[in-house]
Amino acid sequence: MARYVLKPAVVQNAIEKLIQSSVHRMFPGYLCLKQQAEIHNRDSDLPFPYTEFFNQYFRVPGGQKPYLVPFTPTENPSDENLWVNNNVAGTYAPSSLRVDSPFTKVVKVEESGHDSRWRLQPSHWKLARHHLCNGETLPAESLAAFLFRDYAFEAEEASAYTLIQTFEEEFGYKVSGPQFATLYHTGDTNINADSFERYD
Repeated sequence: MARYVLKPAVVQNAIEKLIQSSVHRMFPGYLCLKQQAEIHNRDSDLPFPYTEFFNQYFRVPGGQKPYLVPFTPTENPSDENLWVNNNVAGTYAPSSLRVDSPFTKVVKVEESGHDSRWRLQPSHWKLARHHLCNGETLPAESLAAFLFRDYAFEAEEASAYTLIQTFEEEFGYKVSGPQFATLYHTGDTNINADSFERYD
């Protein structure tokens, strides 16, 4: 089986698609806790390693700031407001969150402090669509292309399905399941075998 990586132009197109979608800038925090729920097989008493999460999925070398977050509430996003500085805790620490934040409508703090514990609200995927996605679904292939832009995929022949399958495994989704169907849609790109190059 060969290893493949996405071509840079494909990743750039995915980023542009995400910028055009109606996704709240705090959606990455929800995705982090969704991943923790999959890792720990529960929806409560969850750690929230947001710095590690951002380092893995959102750090882009050579940018204005270390993290590129291709979600913005503004109608005309600039390059500058797509970047986030090192102080992720300034966004996600319990002491930093406003009571009326859309994020706190989807997740709750169970224990505050340095080692805070969190829980996902019942039917959190429905709440996430309403409060973090403006009632719309996210382009799943574009999101996966951005998150896994530095991944080397092992496949007979890489495709958009390769991205979706990896996304499922990383975050505990099933394409046929209600959580995925409520929050995401596929077919948002033209990614195919030609969108990848061999990684040796």
